[in-house]
Amino acid sequence: MAAKGLAMTAYTFCRYTFEDCVPGEYIYRIEYLEHNINHPESIRYIRFMAENGVEHVDTYFRWVYFRKKADGGDFKIYSDFTSRIKHYQRISKIWFIICCVDLCMGFLQFSIVIRYWAEGFHYWLTNAVEGVLLISLGIILLNLWWCYAKRIKRLKREREIQE
Repeated sequence: MAAKGLAMTAYTFCRYTFEDCVPGEYIYRIEYLEHNINHPESIRYIRFMAENGVEHVDTYFRWVYFRKKADGGDFKIYSDFTSRIKHYQRISKIWFIICCVDLCMGFLQFSIVIRYWAEGFHYWLTNAVEGVLLISLGIILLNLWWCYAKRIKRLKREREIQE
């Protein structure tokens, strides 16, 4: 959006706020912090970024949105393999946990379906639909986790080649 002349100024759940800017004025990056935003390490890190000309735009849980003027050159948060791997591992872990919870909830719904069906209640269809939706979402999230796992594996191989 920054390339089109819209600078992000805020984020809330599934909603971005933009204001007009010169097209291509900013480069944005998003990062998943190791600690909560109020943790001393996170506060130090955001101050460090500010000292290096990077603006902290907004935060959502542990996700932090940064931007930097495009005229300042390239904007990379992670310049080495190890820090990139750790960042992707943090994201991968979150996707995996959410995936497991979704799959467990989906299978739990199916156990309820079996119980209702055996007892002759008519509620089993609702639980079956919820189970299918939860398991489908779990599979989608499993795919996201797998994409990060492959990326981590590739980065580890590249790191070994560089060493």
